[in-house]
Amino acid sequence: MAEPALYRPFAVIAFAAAVLGGTPLGLWMLAWLYRGAPATPARWVLLHASLQIFGFFATLIPGVAQHLVARFTGRPVARHPLTRPLAALLAAGVALRVAGTWVDAPAWLALGALAQAAAFSAFGWWGWRALDPPPLAVLRRHLTLATAWLAAACLLELLLRGRALAAGAGAPDLGAMRAVHAMAIYGGVLGWVTGVLLRAGPMFVADWRLAPAAQRALAPLLAVGTALAAAGELGDWPGVWGPALARLGESLALATVVGALALGGAFRRAPRGLPMLSRSPAESRIFRLAVAALTAATAGALAATLAALAGRPAPVLTDAVRHLVTVGFLTAVVVAMAFRLLVVLEGRPLAWPRLRALAFWALLGGVLLRTAEVLVAWGLPGLAPWVPLSGLLVWAALACVAANLVAAVAPPRR
Repeated sequence: MAEPALYRPFAVIAFAAAVLGGTPLGLWMLAWLYRGAPATPARWVLLHASLQIFGFFATLIPGVAQHLVARFTGRPVARHPLTRPLAALLAAGVALRVAGTWVDAPAWLALGALAQAAAFSAFGWWGWRALDPPPLAVLRRHLTLATAWLAAACLLELLLRGRALAAGAGAPDLGAMRAVHAMAIYGGVLGWVTGVLLRAGPMFVADWRLAPAAQRALAPLLAVGTALAAAGELGDWPGVWGPALARLGESLALATVVGALALGGAFRRAPRGLPMLSRSPAESRIFRLAVAALTAATAGALAATLAALAGRPAPVLTDAVRHLVTVGFLTAVVVAMAFRLLVVLEGRPLAWPRLRALAFWALLGGVLLRTAEVLVAWGLPGLAPWVPLSGLLVWAALACVAANLVAAVAPPRR
């Protein structure tokens, strides 16, 4: 008997948020910055970040987690009473954010953050209870802490929006919102990705091994890096200390993940395929792209930290680093895992397997062109018109997954 496809509503919400909202908004922002398009208002900039982080990455987590936790614990996949309320809260959060931005209603945006905070809080409680066998203690603490970062980020946003409403400002300070996004990206989404790799690393890395001491250290180090990054963005620090602290926190978080990948074997030479997992070469290439992007992001974060300490903040480099993380690493991991999990969870082949290769090349081009903004800032203005093309390429990669997802969840024709 096939297991229930509990991930479906979460995946549909997530890919709709990214393909129909978050990625097109990112393309608009790049066209404004590099092609002379009309300026993107601040509230739409914030919506872009919210849809990509909370609407896409974070919404996928509760859906896929129900299947992964069942495999980690050896229990059958079963619908929990929280499944439908979680999907409804996350969908409401996305809808309130979009509608609130569209009609410029700050109170609706605050309600969207509240709905998502409630969803991640309830999901964290479910995860803590579900991962109860003693051998999973490290994983249990790791994933619960990652979920707590997501909930805390939404609650901080709620607080910031509440203060802005009370002050009559409408929108919160953009610098403070960067703290919200740092908490969600580095503590929440990166925390979940690394936590899943603790158990599912062999899905993409041959002979995956991470020593118990490294597994235990991963969550605390990520937490310290995330806390430093958020504190640097939030605090009223003298001189260079605020930007330097934020960049230092990002560097620590990214170096922690790269270190874990290195210790686990991601950089070792290995056979091209893992037949027992039916991993395709395209999925392997996408995962290697993700690892390369994260490594480049870590080097960029360290350079940005040194620049901030020298009193010469590099906002373009910092932006490139964050997009290497979100587009180059997290989006690539999502795309690679989605192609693999669609086959596993649906129990049938992909409708359009050749789209995996197209997604790889689109992601590769998108990452390279998105990062080219650094070269534009450093004296190669001729590349500027090409940077917005990165948004279109990333959209194409996500659309490749979305097409297979729609084919998988659509009812069969009679």
